[in-house]
Amino acid sequence: MLTPEKLLLTLDSEHVAYTLYHHPPVGSGDDDALFPPMQGHIVKNLVLTDKKHRHLVLFTLPLEAKADLRALSTALNLPRFSFARTSDLAYLGVPPGMVSPLGLLNDVGQEILYAEPEELSSYPLINCHPLRNSMSIDIGLQDVHRLIEKSGHVIHRVAGVISHA
Repeated sequence: MLTPEKLLLTLDSEHVAYTLYHHPPVGSGDDDALFPPMQGHIVKNLVLTDKKHRHLVLFTLPLEAKADLRALSTALNLPRFSFARTSDLAYLGVPPGMVSPLGLLNDVGQEILYAEPEELSSYPLINCHPLRNSMSIDIGLQDVHRLIEKSGHVIHRVAGVISHA
């Protein structure tokens, strides 16, 4: 299981460029006043499951976007979603408030399906937690995709599943 420190070492060994920021712990995007000025577009992450708890989905989207969970479940051809249990975050190796697409590197059994809206591709530089909510990193979306795919996960890009508030 990668710790934040091991994750940063992994990024270095994979020659991934990133900028690391330290800040007070944040629990949600609503804490944006605590963030230092950053270049990357901040993303948020939803961990979802179906009613019978057969599927787990990590959905990464722009911070200001609102997810249409019904449209997402239809786009992925899965039953209707609700939010996953805190215990489901064990696959990502993080507690609530620290979820990141980089957590998929801890999901060695590929238990979690990864999805993102097509609109995310318009943000070449994103900002996410490196498995700890007192740090954030600016990282290229292409680098995140490369790491996710190297971990064995498939990236499901879906259309028509977010709106901007």
